[in-house]
Amino acid sequence: MHDVKGGSTYCPGCGKAVIERDWYDIRGYHLNDAGACTFCGAQLAGRYQKFGKPFGPRRIPVRLSDARMSA
Repeated sequence: MHDVKGGSTYCPGCGKAVIERDWYDIRGYHLNDAGACTFCGAQLAGRYQKFGKPFGPRRIPVRLSDARMSA
């Protein structure tokens, strides 16, 4: 079930969505490099960096091995 409203992060200053998420899809990113809201300038707690390419709903291959077979 998609829950954009529940999966998003909101600014404590103005209440606007600063990171809008739909599962793994980032639909909006409104923080500067220092982690401040671009709408009102309020600082959000956390560690932030320049937002690049969104991760998205892609699959990442994982290699599993049976420990009993490698011994």
